[in-house]
Amino acid sequence: MKKKVVANLLTFTMLGTVLSNTQISQVYGAEDLGRATVHVVAKEGGYDQTLPDLSFKKADVTQSKNYVKVCPKEKRQTFLGVGGAMTESAAYNLQKLTPQQQEEVYEAYFGESGSRYSILRSSIGSADFSTRSYSYNDTEEPDPELKNFTIEKDWDYIIPAIQKAQSYRPDLKFFAAPWAPPAWMKNSGVRRGQTGTAGLNLIDNSVKPEYYESYANYLAKYIQEYKKAGIDVYALSIQNETQNNPKWEAATWSTDAVIDFIGNHLGPTLENNHLDSQILIWDWDKGNDPMHHDGFVKFNTNVLNNANARKYIDGIAFHWYAGDLWHEMEGVPMWSEDFYSLDEVKSQFSDIHLYATEACQEKGPWFGSFDPADRYIYDILNDFEHGTESWIDWNLVLDKDGGPTQGVVNQCHAPIMLDQNNKICYQPSYYILKQISRTVQPGTVSIKTTTDTDIAKTAVIDDHGIISVMLGNVTDEEKNITLVDDDRSVDVTLKPHSLTTVKYDSNYQSDDNIDTTLPEAKAKPIAATASSYEKNPVYDYQAGSAIDDDKNSRWASDWTNQEHITFELLSRATICGIQLNFENGYDALFDIQVSDDGENFQTVKTVMIEEMQSPDVTISFDPVKARYVRFQGIQRNNKYGYSIYDANILVKQ
Repeated sequence: MKKKVVANLLTFTMLGTVLSNTQISQVYGAEDLGRATVHVVAKEGGYDQTLPDLSFKKADVTQSKNYVKVCPKEKRQTFLGVGGAMTESAAYNLQKLTPQQQEEVYEAYFGESGSRYSILRSSIGSADFSTRSYSYNDTEEPDPELKNFTIEKDWDYIIPAIQKAQSYRPDLKFFAAPWAPPAWMKNSGVRRGQTGTAGLNLIDNSVKPEYYESYANYLAKYIQEYKKAGIDVYALSIQNETQNNPKWEAATWSTDAVIDFIGNHLGPTLENNHLDSQILIWDWDKGNDPMHHDGFVKFNTNVLNNANARKYIDGIAFHWYAGDLWHEMEGVPMWSEDFYSLDEVKSQFSDIHLYATEACQEKGPWFGSFDPADRYIYDILNDFEHGTESWIDWNLVLDKDGGPTQGVVNQCHAPIMLDQNNKICYQPSYYILKQISRTVQPGTVSIKTTTDTDIAKTAVIDDHGIISVMLGNVTDEEKNITLVDDDRSVDVTLKPHSLTTVKYDSNYQSDDNIDTTLPEAKAKPIAATASSYEKNPVYDYQAGSAIDDDKNSRWASDWTNQEHITFELLSRATICGIQLNFENGYDALFDIQVSDDGENFQTVKTVMIEEMQSPDVTISFDPVKARYVRFQGIQRNNKYGYSIYDANILVKQ
């Protein structure tokens, strides 16, 4: 029986005629299992490369090293997409360009031939990346009724730039965040934070509670005025970097203050004015160290555990920055590794949205460097692996010095920079963001992947069933991996300092034929899970100890009858047996079961107690197609639990 052949992602033609699946099979042969396109951005060899197509082959289940396994049926978060920030500095830099140059940049970011950004972010009032310091209600005396409110200064640069971007991408989602309220609303009496103290709060830089209602109205007026300009605020952060106190505009909020402000003022104000912008909290780093005060996990869980505030909160915004004293002294950016923070909060609040809202390579402009590109690869792919729904870069366009900034020197990198002659200079990071953004468009869905390598990876599927697997290698060494989906695989070479995207059609039906004439081979499981494991402070008795090829380690179950351990293979295969090396529990009544999805198991062999005379057990059964094999205990023959040193699956290969 011939395998069903999947159409190539590219358009197959023969003498100008589009080929059918049957004709493709004739061209590539009945054993063709589909083809994949490959796009690469690499430090060496080009920033925008399309490589020759790859052909899938039958997966070799006995080779279980250096793999990335794709699980299309295990869908996760739906994406809003990727974007950048239209700061006043970015809009100012754009306005300096000729009309033709401006069109080029807008097309590069938002056009069909460019990155196709689907999100924009900007500041509510000025930030460090502005040309001047201002709020929308700058008065010498308090003005709680906001009689002097105006967004007039935003019309100089920001609003026209956003409107221009919308002309290229009308469905842009717009995020906004304040760096600080008007000075008269704050205890410090100034919009800036504290010079030189960064995350320290030596001076009270918070908003006065008596102005919470005024500030809620201030933010509502901003949303209303932007709506008049044709810009709908999709998401509103209550504060950029909620507990940070840097040199530029800032305000600090305790968890109690956030709970009060959102639950009793901002939430009701937006609701009463029929404004449906999402409310976001935190908008700072993923870190939980002392520099981040309460830290990501404690702050967000404390706020979200308050029912009155929670009913108005839609999501958590966060940044990629990290820091410690050593990196600060060296002037080198630190890469955050706190992705676990996202998992911890999401596990408690499954319906909360996770949005990455700001990132840039700081400590200089990094003009022409690939280092920022590596950092984007590492952070974005890992964020997506941990439930993030959108990813927003910082400034869209900066000058050669990484500015302009106001009030402080805070040079940063941008994907597009201008040289001293206002020439447009595309940085390596631009091509990384372009490749990711074009792949992760609104409505695409994250799907699970697993790997035994140290590469960054993530995968998405679109509404046409096209799977895109993004593979990041930020090391100096070339890496070779095998990409596995179902019972087919393709070998991919990852260049040093590169992002490789492999795209292929998920419309594939695996081969259900069983060839009993094929030789038998051993396949090592790539993962194991168990119903229980014996808790021990010295030894690791978890399921993974049964597949580590170490006879000094083992899985040990609780001391009850119907415990089980499930072994997962690299790919779907023809399974014909299992080899188990027991420490204890072999002389028992148990079933061997198999499954294609890890949930629905069928018994292929029942083993009687009297059959088991040795701890080294080989159990054979009629060949069957499956991905998972389970040892399912029924009745022990002693007072201990089940204990297995090692396991191998027998396959027809």
